Amino acid sequence: MRTIVITGASRRLGLFLVENFISMGERVIAVTRSAPEAFKTFDSEHFYPIQISDYDQTGVTKLVSELEGISERVDLLINNASMYDTDPESLEELEEHYLSLFNVHMLFPGLLITALKEHMYSESTPGVVVNITDIYAENPNPQYALYCSTKSALESLTKSFAKKFAPGVRCNSIMPGPIQFLEKHTDQQKSDVFRETLLPFEGGYMPVFQAVTFLLDNHYVTGAGIKVDGGRSICRG
Repeated sequence: MRTIVITGASRRLGLFLVENFISMGERVIAVTRSAPEAFKTFDSEHFYPIQISDYDQTGVTKLVSELEGISERVDLLINNASMYDTDPESLEELEEHYLSLFNVHMLFPGLLITALKEHMYSESTPGVVVNITDIYAENPNPQYALYCSTKSALESLTKSFAKKFAPGVRCNSIMPGPIQFLEKHTDQQKSDVFRETLLPFEGGYMPVFQAVTFLLDNHYVTGAGIKVDGGRSICRG
């Protein structure tokens, strides 16, 4: 049985990953700032939700402390926690928003990977880090400039840590495209996206899960960024 740590585990992709790794019989540690009702439906003795107050040093300390009482080994860390909002108008809001994005997309993953290194490092069976970034990391959307810049930084961090922690930890990223629209997206917005996507339909969460399991099981991949976007990154202007 492998130990899987997933951040941002309370909804959407994170919750989907939790459900599927539990169904595989893995030990799943689900990290979240909330305690969703969905967690109450998991009937598994190997499911461990850990609630933290925020994505900062205090959150990392609490997470690691509780994790050490569950498992000495971490086989896979998925940094999935994310914020996705347009840039605010005012300078005051911009600073607060940017700091929040920095904490979630950069500070917390960086601290957590470093803190868990001793639980993941093994030259014979390296632990695996998968950072969930975005295709916007390479081709930014100007309405989401701050979001895109922090996701781009997480891409850079992935490659930096792949070098820093080799050969005992493998670090890779997954760059999703239009896998699952939000409820607020209109039919027109969806149509606009599909016109710039080679495979013009929602991918769903399963292709991301399949990419994660590929990165977990393929022992010769590190420092890679896998696009799961239906070809949108090469079609979009």
